[in-house]
Amino acid sequence: MVEIKELDNFLKESDFQEIINLKLKEVGSKEIKVYYNKIFKNGTIQTDCIKNETLKRINEYCHPVAMQLLEKFAPKKINLYEYSEFHIVIAGKDFSFPMHRDTPNKLLSGVVYLYPQSNKGTTLYGSDKKQNIEIEWKQNKAFFFSRTENDSFHSYSSDGKSNRIVLVYNLMTTDIKSVCKVENTNYLYVKFREKINPYIYKYFKFFIWYR
Repeated sequence: MVEIKELDNFLKESDFQEIINLKLKEVGSKEIKVYYNKIFKNGTIQTDCIKNETLKRINEYCHPVAMQLLEKFAPKKINLYEYSEFHIVIAGKDFSFPMHRDTPNKLLSGVVYLYPQSNKGTTLYGSDKKQNIEIEWKQNKAFFFSRTENDSFHSYSSDGKSNRIVLVYNLMTTDIKSVCKVENTNYLYVKFREKINPYIYKYFKFFIWYR
C-alpha cells in the first residue's frame, strides 16, 4: 500500500475558521461541487472562493511541509512541481466516489477534513484493490500520499447524514511524460486512459476502467 502521512491541526486556527465559514452554495444529496483555487510558482493566484491574501498566507506555511513530504515519498518528482491546488470540495450527504487512482499530474495528493465535526474519512486500498484501511475523519486533519500506478487506489463517501466538506491540497505538474518516466509507465497508455476515464465515469458510474 502507498505510504501516507497524517497531520493533525494542519491549518492555523484562524485560517481554518475562515475557510469553514465561507458562504458556499448548497448541493443536492447525491451531488458534488468543487471550488477551484490555485497558486503557481511565480505567485499567480486563481481562486473561486478563497481570498487571495488568505490563499497566499496558507500556501506560505503549507508549501514547505508538502514539499518535504513529496521529497520523502517521491524525490524524483520534486523538480516537476509547477503549482498547488487548494480546492474546496462539497459532497452531498449521500454522495459516493468509487475506488480510483489519482491522475498522474498530481505529484502529492492531500486532503484536509473541514466540516462537519463527524463524517466518513477516506478508504485506501492495496494493489489487490481490496479494502485496506480507512483514514479517520477529524476536523483540520490532513493526510498525504504520492500516487503510484498500482498501489494508490482510494475512495470516499459521505455518511448519509451530513454534507462532507474538505480542502483538497495537491502539488501539481503538467509534465505527465516525465511523471511516467519516473514511475516507469507507458506514457501513451496513461495519456489515453486519462483522456477516456472521465467519459467512462460520466456515463457508466458503476464501472471504472483499471489496468
